[in-house]
Amino acid sequence: QSGCGCRGDAGLAHVGCRAEAAAHKSRSGDTEGWDHCATCGRCFTGQMGMGLAEVRWGFVQALDEENAERQAAGKNLADSLRQMGRHAESEAQCRELRAVQHRMPGPDSVNAMTTAHLLGDALFAQTKDVDAEVVYRE
Repeated sequence: QSGCGCRGDAGLAHVGCRAEAAAHKSRSGDTEGWDHCATCGRCFTGQMGMGLAEVRWGFVQALDEENAERQAAGKNLADSLRQMGRHAESEAQCRELRAVQHRMPGPDSVNAMTTAHLLGDALFAQTKDVDAEVVYRE
């Protein structure tokens, strides 16, 4: 699968192979491999983005829910679910993240605002317009 901006054979890789490379880089503090292609620099999309988000979430789920890497992986998963049209699952992920974010860095943090935006998008896509409007106004 590709899922990035690479053309031809350059972007083709198994999700598991990219996940293994991203996990290796993560050990040294570089988490870009979970979100972006090292060759073209574009964000992963489609099945590649979804697969990487699911693997990353599996790695960090056991961490403390306030852990920054767990928060980033959760936001990435929520966004990937939204992109794949899995809006109810994205909503649930966003609500879980927001509950934690409201306790720790505060509702005005960049992460909390990004999660609120993702939640609003997921609600709107499910025609929960009133709920989405409340989230967007918070």
